[in-house]
Amino acid sequence: MKQVQTKKNNSNLPLAIIGLVLVAAIAGGWWFYSSSKTQPVKTNTNTANKKPSYDPAAAQALYAGAPAGAQPANMLGAPSATVTVEEFADFQCPTCATVHTKMKELNSLYGGRIKFIYRNYPLTQMHKNAYEAASAAEAAGLQGKFWAMQDQLFTNQKTWSNSAEARKLFEEYGNKIGLDMAKFQTDIVSVPVKTRIDDDMNRGTALKITGTPSVFINGRQLAIQEMEVNTMRQIIDAEMQKASGQAQSNQPASQAPPSGSNVNK
Repeated sequence: MKQVQTKKNNSNLPLAIIGLVLVAAIAGGWWFYSSSKTQPVKTNTNTANKKPSYDPAAAQALYAGAPAGAQPANMLGAPSATVTVEEFADFQCPTCATVHTKMKELNSLYGGRIKFIYRNYPLTQMHKNAYEAASAAEAAGLQGKFWAMQDQLFTNQKTWSNSAEARKLFEEYGNKIGLDMAKFQTDIVSVPVKTRIDDDMNRGTALKITGTPSVFINGRQLAIQEMEVNTMRQIIDAEMQKASGQAQSNQPASQAPPSGSNVNK
C-alpha cells in the first residue's frame, strides 16, 4: 500500500508544476499589461525633423561675437561692401561642389558690390581627404592662387575625393595653375596653413555649424533650399536696399535757400 501511494503522489507532481507555471505566466502577463497602461508612450524626439526657432537678434549677436577666422580671409569683392556673403564649405562635400557653381555665378553678377568670404570647414570624420584639400587651397593661397586652386578642387572633386594618392593629384592641379611646386610642397604641411584652417573651423564651431555648406548673408544663416542663385539675389538685394535706406536716413536734410534769394546769383 505504501508503494502505491508514493507512485500516485509522484504522478501528480508534473501536473502541479505545470499549474504553477501557468499561474505565474498569467500573473506576469497581467502585471506587464497594467504597467504598460500607466507608462507614457515614447515618441520620436529627433530634433532634425523639427523646424528650429529663429531669433534674429540672438543670431546677429552670435555672428558678431564669433572668432574672426583666418586673417586675412579668402575674400572676393570689395571690403567696404554693405553685403557680406560668408560660406563655410568642405572641398570633399558633394553639395558644396554644387553650391560652388552658384557662388561663382553670384560673384560674377555682383562683383565688387558684395564681399564674398570662403571659410574652410573640412568634415574630417566623414571625408578622409577634406583637410588635405583645404591645406592645398591654403598653400596655393600663400602664392596668391587660392581661388584658382579652389576651383580645381571643386571641379575635379570626383577624381580625388576617395583617392589614396590625393596629394599627387593636388600637385598636378598646382602645376596646372602655375605654382612654385617646391614652395607648395613645403607650405601644404606648414603650421601657417594648418592655423588658417583651424581658425576657420573655430569660427564655424562658434557659429554652431553642423554641416556644409553653411552660408550666411549679413549674419543670417540660409537654409539649404535658399542656396539658389535667384533666392540669394533676392536676399542680397533686400540687404542692399536696407543699407541704402539707412544711409539716406543718416544724411542731414538739405537746407532750402532763404525765401526771396536768388539761387543763381
